[in-house]
Parts: sequence; C-alpha cells; structure tokens
Amino acid sequence: MKTFYLWIWIALAAISIHSKSYAQCELVDPAIELNSVSPNGSDCIVNVNLSFTINKNNGNKFTYVHLWKPADYPDIDYKKAPKLADLGNVLATLAIDTDGAISLLSSYSADANVIPLFTGLTILEEDLGGGLSRITIDNIQFPVPGACETLPILKGDVWSSQASSANPPVHCYNEDFDLRINDPVITGKINCNEPDGPRTYDLDIISTSPTAFEVSYTLYLDDGVLTNGETTFGAGDLPIYSSGPINLSASQPIQSKDEPYTYAFLEDKRTIWVVLTGPSLPNAIVAELQNGCTITLPVTLARFNGSLLDNAVSLSWTTTEEAGSSHFDIERSADAKEFIQLGRVQAKGNSAATQQYRFTDTKPIAGNNYYRLRMVDTDGKFEYSRMIAIDNGANSVAFELMGNPASGREIKFLLKNENASNVSLFDLSGKAIRFSLSQTGNEFVLKPRNGISSGLYILSLQRSNASALTRKVLVP
Repeated sequence: MKTFYLWIWIALAAISIHSKSYAQCELVDPAIELNSVSPNGSDCIVNVNLSFTINKNNGNKFTYVHLWKPADYPDIDYKKAPKLADLGNVLATLAIDTDGAISLLSSYSADANVIPLFTGLTILEEDLGGGLSRITIDNIQFPVPGACETLPILKGDVWSSQASSANPPVHCYNEDFDLRINDPVITGKINCNEPDGPRTYDLDIISTSPTAFEVSYTLYLDDGVLTNGETTFGAGDLPIYSSGPINLSASQPIQSKDEPYTYAFLEDKRTIWVVLTGPSLPNAIVAELQNGCTITLPVTLARFNGSLLDNAVSLSWTTTEEAGSSHFDIERSADAKEFIQLGRVQAKGNSAATQQYRFTDTKPIAGNNYYRLRMVDTDGKFEYSRMIAIDNGANSVAFELMGNPASGREIKFLLKNENASNVSLFDLSGKAIRFSLSQTGNEFVLKPRNGISSGLYILSLQRSNASALTRKVLVP
C-alpha cells in the first residue's frame, strides 16, 4: 500500500540557493514517492519511485541520477562526467537511455566500476509534447546507513549527456537538491457513510519537530485517470480546499475528522490528494486519501474533453469499465442551466477494457458552449458526466490536426485566429524541420522540404501572449 508522495518542485527559473544547475537543457520537477522503509540491522532499506521531467528536444540522450546522505555529498565539477572517485559514498546510481524509447541501462558509461541499480526496476515515459517527457522509475531499493528512526534528508544530482562513452561531455545538470523522506507524515481516509453518504474525510498531519513551523495544505479531488492501473497526482486533479498558513509541531498536530467535501456525479469513488508545503520544507509532500467506497454505475468515465475546430466542436470521452450500459446522450447549453440533446452514441454495453468515443457538434453557438454526457443503462437508469466549456468566440484560437497518422508525408491541420508563421515542426531529437505551407481558408497543408522519415513529430504553435500549443503527429 502506498504511504505518501514526496515532490521536489525545482523549476530551473526558481532554483533555491541550495541548488545549482546548468541549463542548456531542462531537467525539472524531480519527485520522490516513498513505497516503504524497513530496518536491516543498522541500515535502513528504502524503496522509492523517482520521477522527473526532461526536454529531449535539447539533447538528453543519456541521463544519470545519483543519491547521497548529506554528510557524504561530494563537490563535483560537472565540466566532466563524474567517476567513481568523484561520486564517493553514493547510495544509488541510475543510468537511463533517453534516446528514443526510454530504457534503463545496466552500465554507467563514465566509469565501469560504478554499477547502477537495474534489476527489478521498471521505467515509464509520458510524452508531454514539445519535446518534454516525464520519466518515472519504480521500485528503486537501496540501503541507507543508520537507523530508520533517524533517516536523513537525502541529496541528489541529475545530469545528462549526448554521448555514451568513458569521457562524455556533460550537456546539463541539476545538483544539490534535497529529498525529504519521513517527516512530516500525512495519513487519513475517506468515510463512505453508506448507503446515502455524503462522503467525508479524516486527515492527520504529524511531525517529530518540537519547534512549531509554518505549513499549509491543499486538497485535490483525483481526476479518475489511471496510470498503469493506479491513481496518480497530476495536473488534471481539481483543487477543492486550501487551509492557509498553520503551525505544525510534535505537540500541535493537524487533525480533521469527518469533514465533508465537494464532488459531482461519477466522482464518488475518487481519491483525495493532500499537498503539504511550507517555507522550511525542502519539498512539497503529497499524500493520497484512498477511496474504498463501492458504488454501482453503468459506466466508469475516465475522461471527457472537447476542442474547438473551424466551425465545429469535437467531443471525446473514454470509459475504463462498462456494465450494462446502453448509450450516451450528448447535451449542450448556452448558460450551464438549460440543456438540449444534440445526439446519441451507442455504448459498448459490457466491457472491462478502455473504450474511446467521439461526437462532433457541427453547429456550436457563438460564445461559450457547455457540454455534458447523459450516460444511460440498459434498464433506463442514468447518470450525468461533469460539464465542460468550449469557447466559440470570435477570437478563439483553434489548432487541431486533420488526420493522424499523417497521409502521404503531408501534415494537415486547422489554424484559426493565429498567425501561421508561428507554427514549427520538430523531430523527437529537437531538430527543426524546414517546410512549406499551403492554405485554404483555415485549413493548412505542411510539406517538409527534404522529406521526412517515419516516426513521431511535434507540431508546435507559439501563440501571441500565451504559452505554446503542441500536437504529436505520427508519420507512417
């Protein structure tokens, strides 16, 4: 059973004075999830999951991670790759091949005498678009000398290179970041209050510190999307409560019992994430209040999204489980109060696999369009999905692929209310692809000048006064 998450928010634009980086490329948001801590004689065996984000477009072909006790943390000159003598009493080393498909390496190219952790580990890559990838490595187990009761804050370095060789040049690095593992501790649960509810939660935050220090916490309702069959804390989770500053110490624990919280239809089974922060904490601590409540619904809806096209709105949704489901009615409103039915899509009926559905509103109204799904069972019972809003205003930006995979080595896309000169195409190594554009209304055809090989590419739109939009396109 997972206990809690430890996240170290280290954006390169706001590195603390205790962390140094060399930012030819991005290595951001390293995070630690603690799975277990167990004694082994005088040592403490720690099992963690590690994750961080890198920008592969800027050349992170090989990435290395090192962890130390603070007392053993070395002063490494990252003008060159560190050898065994440079690393000293390193607790754990990871070697990762990030050139193409992510994989763990069984050797440390800078020095064959350093043996990275490899056996029993699993690695996952999530493509975030624009060359950014989130890498998660599970089941990293290593001993920390000393008793578990005094487990220290660990120190960590991450560095990357373009070459796998005995003396590779260091392309970028992030050093001297702290990893707090065992204090403060967050526990709690969701109370089902069956059969009628409502759901409530219990929360306990404790610390061994005799001196009070300031913290605050925020609660997030999970978005219901599973990664490898498990809930994960991510950008789609909805904030539902913030505590504001509050003191925490051994004699001043934070406790809440049977507190109600807000949730909508189909959200009865979702967990709550607790994010604890404080000026004196080296990282945010994230804990999951697990939901073991049982409810019977015709459909388990994981995702419901919409996107603006030229003169239409594309709706898509995903189910992870269906039991006796009949159909989906798609409903729209101009004011989020009065809804009309636009159409109907037949459901799969009974399925334990992920199912994808789509519907296009060919005549959206001007301004905001509010959509919801009415999910109907075979016996006539139904539930509503959450509502989503799509802005179809006169100046709303639309940027969508028209066909994916691409056909005939040409990439067709829709662009509305933005300048086409802000569109770029990159391969996964970050190389910009030269191309020509032809236009018919708001529809564009992109033709690479020198042809391109099969693979995955990133189509990027740098918007005026806003962040870039990216779309992944597969060229067969």
